[in-house]
Amino acid sequence: MTEIFRVRVDPKLLKKTQQVTEQMGTSPGELVRMLFTQVVKRRTIPFEVTADARTDDLMDIKRRNRILLSLDDSEGW
Repeated sequence: MTEIFRVRVDPKLLKKTQQVTEQMGTSPGELVRMLFTQVVKRRTIPFEVTADARTDDLMDIKRRNRILLSLDDSEGW
């Protein structure tokens, strides 16, 4: 049996992710399952996470925080 795991993602990011994962022969859902498997297996995040993000990284922290704030509907729960 599996669980449904819901997460809010910027639509543009999801569309780009779908395009890339399709080229890789997989899907965003499978990518998340692979991430979770590696976190459990290695007991660490399988990539570096730092507070000192470079400007050429996927997304700068200010933009990330604006997106997360815009997606927050926790008061509606």
